[in-house]
Amino acid sequence: MLPRGSLEENMGYRHPFMFGTVYLGGIGDNPRTLVDLAMSLFSAHLRRKPGWWAVYRDPRVRQEWYDDALDRRWDVRGPSSMFKTQLTPKQINYVLDELEGYATLKDENNGCEVSCFERIWESHTLISPSFATSILSELHKLKNDFPQWGGHNQNTEHTIIDPLLHCLVYNRTLVRASFSRPARPLPPPTSGVTDVYTVSNKFSWIPSDILVSPTGGCEFKSYINNINPETHRPLYRLLSTLLTSSLPLFEHILTDLHRNNPLGLRIYGSCRYTVWEEPEEPEHSDDEEGWARYEKEMRQWSMNRPLQLPDVPSGGYMRGSVEARRHAVTLKGRQLQVFVRVSQIHLIPGGPEYSGTDWHVEGMRSERIVAGVHHFVQCENITTPSLHFRMAVSYPRQFIAGDTGATLRTWGLNDGDGCQQYVGSVPISPPALPLDFSTSTDAHSPTSSPRFTTIAFPNIYQSQLTPFRLADVTKDGRLTVVSFLLVDPDIRPLVSTSNVPPQQSTWVRDAVYDALMSKLPGELVEAVWSEVVNAKEDAAGAESVKMGSGAGKAEGGWVMTQEEAEAYRREYVGVLERFTQASNNYHFCIPFDVWNSPEMVL
Repeated sequence: MLPRGSLEENMGYRHPFMFGTVYLGGIGDNPRTLVDLAMSLFSAHLRRKPGWWAVYRDPRVRQEWYDDALDRRWDVRGPSSMFKTQLTPKQINYVLDELEGYATLKDENNGCEVSCFERIWESHTLISPSFATSILSELHKLKNDFPQWGGHNQNTEHTIIDPLLHCLVYNRTLVRASFSRPARPLPPPTSGVTDVYTVSNKFSWIPSDILVSPTGGCEFKSYINNINPETHRPLYRLLSTLLTSSLPLFEHILTDLHRNNPLGLRIYGSCRYTVWEEPEEPEHSDDEEGWARYEKEMRQWSMNRPLQLPDVPSGGYMRGSVEARRHAVTLKGRQLQVFVRVSQIHLIPGGPEYSGTDWHVEGMRSERIVAGVHHFVQCENITTPSLHFRMAVSYPRQFIAGDTGATLRTWGLNDGDGCQQYVGSVPISPPALPLDFSTSTDAHSPTSSPRFTTIAFPNIYQSQLTPFRLADVTKDGRLTVVSFLLVDPDIRPLVSTSNVPPQQSTWVRDAVYDALMSKLPGELVEAVWSEVVNAKEDAAGAESVKMGSGAGKAEGGWVMTQEEAEAYRREYVGVLERFTQASNNYHFCIPFDVWNSPEMVL
């Protein structure tokens, strides 16, 4: 457990909880050229084809893919513009050759492969229809514990298992450092000047402790916040099974993130001009019309003068460039910490469409989430949504100061653009399966079963869920996602549910009554419960916390009513919204300064 009031500094994997503006040239990975990004789109397009790994060596198939790409323009998204980018035969062949590397990375044993971009993985085989039915049934029972979620007459978006609900509230929530010491309220963490926007001084999520067996089986060693282990044991078993299936995905992502496995580029270097003759300046300084014409000609010349862009190596793809790893991470036999979240979006006929999410990362620095896995266990009667990703990038290098034409045409970066690049998307509806009627008695009933999408990603990328609507406007539609968010395993453990007694007043009340009703009269049991609710001894430092939106004040004890927890949650949502905006300003969208870049050619 982290020492009281402290935060990890320079340990663990890369994370997005940094004040990037203190670094000259921004923060993040090296930027990719527009051509490199277009090659990623082409590669993802090919690897979206069913069974691509079995046919990519076939000369006929390769020629078909080559011909298809030769006349195609790829829509590359820049921070402020879209770019139509066409690949050369040399670049097309490079992508076709590197498919061998992606085929090598494909994990047949665990049913997963690299997704739309490096460090992002996906699977369509981890969840069976019967498993999806079982977990949805148990989640429905959990929803019944919260009657305020029923009876909606409009579109509903809510989090069934919510880390923000009954969260850790500094100076109120009791934390037990060891079994030999009494539980005490936890003070806020200390942070430096550069941590101001990345750390909340009032709230934090509470992870669960996980024990991973030497063979990779996962077991919850402490309760999941907001899931009563006494009344929802089947759900715990299902979540343990699903987390076990997620473990290889986490291992792949941590391997990709490891400092000994740096992310390579297909294209290195910078651009250079082949023609230097620029428009001539007017002879007279007071020639306003001439100077206006000159400035217009200069803008056109800057954007259209012949430019030699950097390209893939002359020798083409070098075997091992994609799949080579110096270090492989294993999580087997370790103790981990995860946050569990289950969200559901329910659309009804006549209701509005789902508007999607903002660009965001998971949690704040207090949670130190390194990677996430989203299991889409229900995707019913909705148009196909996608999960999009973008990454923070540093300034490009070796261009002439002020040469916006070069930076825009090479990397898609204009002066003042946010230093980030869009790296791809994953459709949540699974790709079509080859139909097999060989054992089917009904030609209209293929034997292939539905597949469910799983997406795993590093938290150094922002993600965004796209809007969607009802496919059949006469029926309800649902999207349900079970998420596991992994705490960085290379830092000291966070305060977890092993250290925090349940704060849910209903849980504690049920425990008190179950333990005492057979031994004491009802009046005495009620008196004991009243003392528990208003206990001050162990919560000596607990403050009377003002709640948001007219919810009144907290009782001051260590347990929370549902109303108090909801009020804290609303306040916490505001904290996260402000953090997301600050994260964009100071990490993912640091303005690109075309006049002030490291390694600039003056």
